[in-house]
Amino acid sequence: MSRYLAIDQGGHASRAIVFDASGQPEVSAEHPIATRRPTPDQVEHDPEEIIGSVRHALQALGRPPGTRINAAGLATQRSSIVCWDRVTGEALSPVISWQDRRAAETLIPLASEQADIHRRTGLMLTPHYGASKLRWCLDHLPAVARAGTEGRLAFGPLASFLLFRLLDEQPLVADPANAQRTQLWNLATRDWDDILLDRFGIPRACLPACVPTHHAFGSLRVAGQTVPLRICQGDQPAALFADGMPQPDCAYINIGTGA
Repeated sequence: MSRYLAIDQGGHASRAIVFDASGQPEVSAEHPIATRRPTPDQVEHDPEEIIGSVRHALQALGRPPGTRINAAGLATQRSSIVCWDRVTGEALSPVISWQDRRAAETLIPLASEQADIHRRTGLMLTPHYGASKLRWCLDHLPAVARAGTEGRLAFGPLASFLLFRLLDEQPLVADPANAQRTQLWNLATRDWDDILLDRFGIPRACLPACVPTHHAFGSLRVAGQTVPLRICQGDQPAALFADGMPQPDCAYINIGTGA
């Protein structure tokens, strides 16, 4: 019987669930993560703790005799970003949460561009999204700036960091749902927007390549198996499929921490 692994990395915990071919859960595990609030407008996580929590959840699943996992998918909190060294994989910044507003002042000069930014990305100008957070890291974290100068910097959505660190191939890629929440991804071209990169001062060379949601992301080690990871998605868009394939005559409402 076919089995599938779902990994959910959220703001409170990392979860792993194995489903059978009919969509029924067979076994699950989760491992909590901590949230840090250094100042009232700063909300962050430890990148290494998040990696460890995903690995703990996967390890806790175990492996019943004869169980073969056919494929895996990853859903993550969106609008959270992290910077890392593309050579060593070492995190160079905290995971700056989607709830974080430390970079609000960097958006003030862009206020007159809000309508055009919304047209390109579908998003309003706010520090909730990743672009201002990435710019803040370049401006305030010496290790990030130095890695950028040396050609070692990678940064982007948390999902991209997880893929890089958890998969054997260390891909440097971003799916549409997570790329879009950086406020740098163009809805029409489905790629990074060069005009927005220039406005925010974000070097394209440091960003992951944009790939589809359904993609051969790489190989994940789970309970002695090598499992292909075929899906990467934001947590809220992924929740749309909890009731099966969405139907054109139905309205779906999903209530999460942020909405």
